[in-house]
Amino acid sequence: MKALVFDDERTIRKVLEKILKKEGIEVKSYESGKDALKKITGEKPDIVFLDISLGDSNGMEILKSLVSLENRPYVIMISGHDEYNYLIEAMKLGAFDYIPKPFDINKIRSVVKEIENIISTETVKEKTEVDIIGKSPAMKEVFKIVGRASASNQPVLITGESGTGKEVIAKLIHKYSNRSDKPFVAINCAAIPSGLIESELFGYEKGAFTGADRSKPGKFQAADGGTIFLDEISELPMEAQGKLLRVLQEMEVTPVGSTKSVKVDVRVIAATNKNLVKLIAEDKFREDLFYRLSVIEINVPPLRERREDIPDLIELFTKQALKNHGLQKGGFTKEAVEILKNYEFPGNIRELKNLVNKLIAIYRDRPITPELLTIPTGKLYSSGDWRKGIEREVEEMFSKSKKHIYTKIIEEAEKVVIKKVLEYTKGNISEASKYLGIHRNTIHKKIEELNIEIRGKEKR
Repeated sequence: MKALVFDDERTIRKVLEKILKKEGIEVKSYESGKDALKKITGEKPDIVFLDISLGDSNGMEILKSLVSLENRPYVIMISGHDEYNYLIEAMKLGAFDYIPKPFDINKIRSVVKEIENIISTETVKEKTEVDIIGKSPAMKEVFKIVGRASASNQPVLITGESGTGKEVIAKLIHKYSNRSDKPFVAINCAAIPSGLIESELFGYEKGAFTGADRSKPGKFQAADGGTIFLDEISELPMEAQGKLLRVLQEMEVTPVGSTKSVKVDVRVIAATNKNLVKLIAEDKFREDLFYRLSVIEINVPPLRERREDIPDLIELFTKQALKNHGLQKGGFTKEAVEILKNYEFPGNIRELKNLVNKLIAIYRDRPITPELLTIPTGKLYSSGDWRKGIEREVEEMFSKSKKHIYTKIIEEAEKVVIKKVLEYTKGNISEASKYLGIHRNTIHKKIEELNIEIRGKEKR
């Protein structure tokens, strides 16, 4: 490893040289900050110790100039200033650390060791940039339907849990359709007040309501020739549902306050994380609109059902985060990725992307190792070692001062085992009794006690 020191105090330079040489690091030191960028690009050091107040230069300005370097070194700012504003500014500009004078020798050694570990630690490298990740069997099935939907102009209904990437799928359909050169207009039905939803979708005429001092076209007119994406369609008020149905049938919109209809040519893609069939039964969603919207239906699987895609998604989001923060290096170690593969991700892709962005923003070019992950250990899953999973669950419950840990975990284990065997026997309790090694009456009792749902035709 190589280090350069820029400090106008001879004593500081000599102390740093001594410390670094003892750590086996090649060192060069400079009293002046003049031509610092040229020296750094020429020497290509791994570490730069940079004083904020050099006699002839401003260390902060030198730090700014290092940001654009393709393989920039790890910069440690050293300063006689201990005010927080200097610290914040230095870290904002990309410094690895900030050490005030007089500095602690052990702190210098500690920071150097940390950088050595980072350099020797392999992080997952980003691959080619893509629009969406999906090598898993579940996503391949989704892509098949996307291809078929792209060749059609029929309405599409995309279902799936919150955060699974339904809008990404909608954009993918638009991208591969014959409308790709036309507008893609997205609207979140839940984000618009019920009183304004019609004017947003269909537009309004001047004087249609208080404050309407001019006419305004709606989202359908804005999407003419292209695609409109109606996210959270389940939140659309019943009255607006009826008007949307007419638009789909007639392909024309009537702006609020107008008696004239306007023809539109729009491909409609809707999405929901709710069960529309259930909402229909509760008279909260129109059945005729459901059938009109779901000519083609795509269900986007949750992340826990496509764990094979997690490493590639981490690579993609890491690349995006590094670019956003102007970083040339950084990312997740293989061990950290493996742990994330075994996390449930209740927030799906949105949660994963948020996690990656948050960790890169905090740790910047440091490798993200397992101990830096901020995920609940109780939501980790391991197909290879179920005992570890139980251990983590006990730790999680104990940390939250939960009572009756033994009973709760045994009951959950019983429920999983009995339910799974009943699935394999298609609900045949007599047959399940043979595999489980317990009496059929006991199984009946457990089904009732543990509230186990039996899937299948036979329940003998």
